[in-house]
Amino acid sequence: MHLSGIVFAFSALISLSTAHFRLVDPPPRGFSEEMLTRFPCGGQSMSKSRTSVSLTDLEMPIALEMGHDQTAVQVLLALGSHPGSNFNITLVPTFRQVGLGDFCLPSVSLDEQRLGVKPVDGMNATLQVVTNGDPNGGLYNCADITFSSTTEYTVPSSCKNGTGVAATPFSGEAATRNANESTPNGQPQRGNSGSGPTSNIAGHLETATWGVLGAIVVGGVALL
Repeated sequence: MHLSGIVFAFSALISLSTAHFRLVDPPPRGFSEEMLTRFPCGGQSMSKSRTSVSLTDLEMPIALEMGHDQTAVQVLLALGSHPGSNFNITLVPTFRQVGLGDFCLPSVSLDEQRLGVKPVDGMNATLQVVTNGDPNGGLYNCADITFSSTTEYTVPSSCKNGTGVAATPFSGEAATRNANESTPNGQPQRGNSGSGPTSNIAGHLETATWGVLGAIVVGGVALL
């Protein structure tokens, strides 16, 4: 390999390793490495445009770029055009993800059973991906969405999984713990008092099973 190629590859590796995680698809509100710890949404304001979600299929892909070799991940939802910090719907319970780079959940359910209400045309919501912090607390990134009767479900090219990427569900108490309270191994973070934004984000979670996570973690991801 030429020196320029080595330098480029090394620079890319450094860039990835210094980033915590990025929400790639649906397009996020914005991104600031320095503000990722701010709940909700990493301190980003509401988007001027929203990603349309098909009312026919009621599921959507979530593509991420992971910057740590192991991470606790959780996906939440808040209904309404201006939900504030009310992310009280759990789309994907906290699970363990390992490996750097591309990671995708290709079919996250947004049906009535999961949301607690029937989605209708033009209904707005905000999706929030939460991961554990480094070393404590949480990291947050959001995307604003709207349900549409004219949109078809598609999986974007960004929905892919890098070499060595794997995921596994937590069980027991680890599955009911929010990602911002969890370590990548599912243990409670040291010194976590349970206060702060945890009261606004899915206070009561259902235990994760392989039926919940396994149905959406596909497309080449190794299942631990």
